[in-house]
Amino acid sequence: MSETKRAPGRDLYERDEHEWIAAQISALASGQMNQLDRENLIEFLSEMTIRDRRELKSRLTVLLLHLLKVRVQPERLSVSWVSTILNQQNEIKSLLEDIPSLVNRSDAIAKQAYRDALRLAARETGMPASQFPATMPWTVAEALAYDPPEPNREK
Repeated sequence: MSETKRAPGRDLYERDEHEWIAAQISALASGQMNQLDRENLIEFLSEMTIRDRRELKSRLTVLLLHLLKVRVQPERLSVSWVSTILNQQNEIKSLLEDIPSLVNRSDAIAKQAYRDALRLAARETGMPASQFPATMPWTVAEALAYDPPEPNREK
C-alpha cells in the first residue's frame, strides 16, 4: 500500500466544512476518537483563534479611527460617525464577552489596530499623521466606554 492512509473525514472536510464539523462533534460526543480528523481539527481550531483575534483587531481599527476623527475634527461629528462608534463598541463588547481570553490580549491587539487607525485617520482627514497622538491615547476599556456627543444635525 503505497498511498498514505487518509484521516477519517478528510474528504468531507474538503467538500463540506459544516458537515465535517458535525461529524467531529458526533465523534467527540460518542467517544469515537479514532474517527476524528485530528490534522484538520487542529488546523481548524488554530484558524478559529486567529480569526477571532483578526476580527477584534479589525473592529478596534474602525472604532479607533472614528475616535481619532472625533478628537481632531469634533465639528465634523456626524450621525454616521456616532453610529459607527456605537456599533463597533457593541460588537467588540460582545466579542469580548463571548471569548473572555481575548480580554487579556485586547490592549496588545489595540496597539496594532491603532497603527492602522492612525494611518487611515490621516488619510481621511487630510491631516499629517504627526497631528495625531503617536501612541494610542485610550485603553480598550476607555474606548469602549466613550459616549459620543450628539452630532450636529444641521449638516
